[in-house]
Amino acid sequence: MLAIPLLLLATTVQARGLKSEIDAANQKFGAAYDKGDAAAIARLYTPHAQVFPPGADIATGRDAIQKTWAGIIQSGLKITGLQTVSVEQYGSAAREIGRFTGEAPDAQKQMVKLEGKYVVIWKREHGTWMLDSDIWNLNH
Repeated sequence: MLAIPLLLLATTVQARGLKSEIDAANQKFGAAYDKGDAAAIARLYTPHAQVFPPGADIATGRDAIQKTWAGIIQSGLKITGLQTVSVEQYGSAAREIGRFTGEAPDAQKQMVKLEGKYVVIWKREHGTWMLDSDIWNLNH
């Protein structure tokens, strides 16, 4: 009878730890983005990761991911917030669902506020959670 509450407690602690690790990785992502360091962003992904940017083809592998993020950074897009809504672990993989806010220049070079959502599949490789599949889109 005591095993069920202990199992639930262990699962809750494990989920909290996973979210903390994902949050830390997202902070590294944000810091690299703010510096304009697409190479550092690409290193947060697994070697064969894929990103699915809106309005573009799938980018596979770190080189293609670096080019994708370099283009996004050069576009003037500013990420102003990332909010993890939920994280669920499936063995050595995890799924994160979240929301983001940002600003991007329009045709008149005026900054326009953006809101969107994302799903990331993370893989644990060599003791580190790394992005493996990353898709996002705008709310409007």
